[in-house]
Amino acid sequence: MEVEEVVVKCEVIEISDEGEDNDDMAKKKKRVRKRLPPKERSKCEHCPKTFATKYELKKHIRTHTGERPYMCTICGKTYTQLGHLSIHQLSHQGIKNFNCTECGSSFYRKADLDRHEKIHLGIKPHVCEICSKSFTQKNNLVMHVKMHVGDRAHLCTVCNKRFMTRSKLVLHSKRHEKSKKVKTEIEMDRDSD
Repeated sequence: MEVEEVVVKCEVIEISDEGEDNDDMAKKKKRVRKRLPPKERSKCEHCPKTFATKYELKKHIRTHTGERPYMCTICGKTYTQLGHLSIHQLSHQGIKNFNCTECGSSFYRKADLDRHEKIHLGIKPHVCEICSKSFTQKNNLVMHVKMHVGDRAHLCTVCNKRFMTRSKLVLHSKRHEKSKKVKTEIEMDRDSD
């Protein structure tokens, strides 16, 4: 990686008001505007990319880890960024403004439509090093690789089944809740007889 040397100069700005006499000006302090040297960029431990802020780095690292910390409370879908979750929540209101001319699929964001159109063009730049399967989106590759290596960190406390993502665990847990509700209703029916 090439490093560019940056020279930062400190400039002194003298502020004067016309009409004030020299004694008043002498009493006033000179204002100094300092420019801080640029902060060191945060480097990704998984690839050569660097970022101006730790927050940007944290968001980027999720592309490597597959972490999706923002979950829709309605359907359980998960996202890497809060903004993506906010856009998803429009789906529960049925608002889709971007339509695919090829197949008619609708999307909430233009970026999602653009990504979708890669399917029709056959563009799949993200390739699994284990089985050579290719994907249009990097996060799908990350999840696919987890399948190969058996990374199932999310445990169901009811039946001990493990899942690759928290969203899959949440969807699974809803099945337990439904079956518990059905059992409760059956028991209530028996008691009323």
